[in-house]
Amino acid sequence: MKRKNSDIEEQESRLSSLLFNKAKKFTEQLSTQTDSFKYEERKPAWIDEDDEQFVATDKLTSKKQNSYTNKLKQKYEILMGTPTWASLNKKEKQEEEDDNELLRTVGHLQKQKLTSLRKDFLEFKKFPKINAETGNEGPIISCLEFHPKLSVALVAGQSGVVSLFGIGGDVNNKLHSFKLKKWNVTAAQFTPDGSEAFIASKINHSYCVYDLVKAEPKLTQLPKIVKRPKIFKLSSDGKFIAASDGLDEVYIICAKSKELLRSLKHNTKVESAAFSAKSDKLFCYGIQGEITVWDMSTYKVLNKFYDQGCVTASEITTSSCGRLLATGSGEGIVNVYEMATLNASDPIPIKTISNLITKITNIRFNATSEILALSSGYYPNAIKLVHLPSYHVFYNFPQQENLYQVETVSFSPNSGYMALSNNKGCAYLYRLKHYKNY
Repeated sequence: MKRKNSDIEEQESRLSSLLFNKAKKFTEQLSTQTDSFKYEERKPAWIDEDDEQFVATDKLTSKKQNSYTNKLKQKYEILMGTPTWASLNKKEKQEEEDDNELLRTVGHLQKQKLTSLRKDFLEFKKFPKINAETGNEGPIISCLEFHPKLSVALVAGQSGVVSLFGIGGDVNNKLHSFKLKKWNVTAAQFTPDGSEAFIASKINHSYCVYDLVKAEPKLTQLPKIVKRPKIFKLSSDGKFIAASDGLDEVYIICAKSKELLRSLKHNTKVESAAFSAKSDKLFCYGIQGEITVWDMSTYKVLNKFYDQGCVTASEITTSSCGRLLATGSGEGIVNVYEMATLNASDPIPIKTISNLITKITNIRFNATSEILALSSGYYPNAIKLVHLPSYHVFYNFPQQENLYQVETVSFSPNSGYMALSNNKGCAYLYRLKHYKNY
């Protein structure tokens, strides 16, 4: 039995190394990601015999003839562009693979594998801590984010140290680390292309823009009207920053020019804010449970309503699919709304989750909107993973291990990994086996 378990573990580690590449030479990979996609060299579909007989006015050698042909080809592509039918990067073996698949299923019915996520049991494997190599990000790890393009995670917290790690499963190597003096990092987000990370602290007037390619952090002053960013959110498209000092105004800042664009007035103190998946709306969550929906193109109010059953507001977030909005209150209640119903004067949540009894400090959807993670940093092991759309809680997570107070939960871009941090300076890493990509 022990031999069988060890074989399974060995196969699992080998599979993980194949599915999730280690991030070596991080800056080189990142530079490659920013370049435009290059199609592989393809052979011409046909050759015109008249082209072979064509001779230029000057007598050309074979070497010059090839050079001349290439110049003509380049000039044509510049003037006319590449036809869409010619630019398709199809796999040459696709037809052969389809034929083989057909042969395997002819003569009998093959049972299809389940592709949807199970609603009760979550298959996962725990890997070594992300920050095992450093462990100096502070006793409270408040920020834990996965890179949108590469297998890299950012870890930051109370000490002001920001570290980048290559996610490799069994080994998570440190790529870079820097310290922001007298900082308590409370917000960190990557830009959509992954070239920069925006980092902020609710006790500092400035925020940091970290260039990942150059490995250079640069401090930028917030507009004078913004005292200290208790709330600091980067929009999904990377164009806007929503900042608030926790009073009744939210300030919209251009992420590129760093200029103040607009001040949005809320009736009560703003406790949390979230952009929609397309960044066309901003949801502001007032301390008394009032939600204001702003149009980001006109900066006008689209709707105002109260979160049902909320006494003290805490957290608000949206799903990447653009269909769901989730709110968390100081009483441990989480409401999930459908975006399509938020035009009503008194929308009703499609589900109310009451599995936690203390203040909700973190809510996060995974990339496929199949998992909703909710946690409270006020009580040990106060974390639940909820399956969507059944809203069943995965009974096998967390297991018997002590996670202490969970501060934040994060999912990799394709949900292959899940990470969570706590108040003991740990950033735990889990592989979700249902998802096959990083």
